[in-house]
Amino acid sequence: MTRRTRSWPDRARSFIGHSLSEPLYRLFSLVPHWEVGLSTHEISRLTYVHGPLAGKRAVHLTDLHLDRYQPRHDLIVTTVRELCPDWIFITGDLLNVPEGLPHMFRFLAGLREIAPVFVTLGNHDHYSGVPIDHYCELADRHKITLLINQATFITTDCGEIAIVGVDDPSLHRADLNCLPPPAQDRFTILLAHAPNILDQLEDHHAADLILCGHSHGGQWRIPGVPTVWLPPGCNGRIEGHHGEPGRRLYINRGLGWSVIPLRWNCTPEIACIEWVNGEEQPDLS
Repeated sequence: MTRRTRSWPDRARSFIGHSLSEPLYRLFSLVPHWEVGLSTHEISRLTYVHGPLAGKRAVHLTDLHLDRYQPRHDLIVTTVRELCPDWIFITGDLLNVPEGLPHMFRFLAGLREIAPVFVTLGNHDHYSGVPIDHYCELADRHKITLLINQATFITTDCGEIAIVGVDDPSLHRADLNCLPPPAQDRFTILLAHAPNILDQLEDHHAADLILCGHSHGGQWRIPGVPTVWLPPGCNGRIEGHHGEPGRRLYINRGLGWSVIPLRWNCTPEIACIEWVNGEEQPDLS
């Protein structure tokens, strides 16, 4: 397994996050409708050149933190349905406490009615105390593809997609040995919760697109003030595109909240991915 030694500040922040997450989420569960800045979302449209997949579309969601089903989750499902994706990718932090499991899988089941759903885990999924085997059992029951250091392949009329999901890089659980080698007409998508997966890639690793979350885009952003909230595993990356061809990474701001149910100047995000022919220009903004 590919691992990196964590610095003591990262270990300390992980311990603090683990220790605070459950009591805070349980506290705010007493006022479940108290949320600020989470009722709406933005759609980011990402375009990538790959002729064999031209015309195909996917949706990327992340950081659901879904412990209680809210009206906004129905709005998200409606938005995803209107985007008509061929596939839906979700990159971790599904929930925070075990009581969230039925609510979270209600949401995933609604998405599964639209398109195949591929999921990997984040740090809060481990903090929740839910055993991995239980996630796997429920995913199988709901026909959700849960990828934990695994790859699956989808064949289309003109090419192939390799969908690779690694366990959370911020907890150093990612095993990049599951990445397949490049192949003609294959587009490899790497699903990883935290952006520091980019720092764990070695020269022989190749992924056409890496999808991440974890940062929440900073969650609280004050104009003119540097981002003050970024969890360990971001390594300074907040949102948008990073990396280079062959390991291009996109950080989605996500849909949920951490610590307190507040987003400020940081609207939740749904990413819509579209593939085009070579003569069209990709959007790498």
